[in-house]
Amino acid sequence: MNAIKKAVEIIGGQTKTAKHFEIRQSHVWKWINVNGQAPAKYIKKVSELTDGKVSVKELLADHENNQAKG
Repeated sequence: MNAIKKAVEIIGGQTKTAKHFEIRQSHVWKWINVNGQAPAKYIKKVSELTDGKVSVKELLADHENNQAKG
């Protein structure tokens, strides 16, 4: 499981996560199912919303893993 998916589950789902960022739920769905990562500008707040259960380092690892894939 990638870190953003874990984080969204901890936060309380895609809709609740989207509300924290004032974006649509479909954007969060895309983070998980298409991009496999949160946008870099949101990483720190995503980690904060999980009370540190998903670290910034873990969320950045999603980016690194995606770069390694090509």
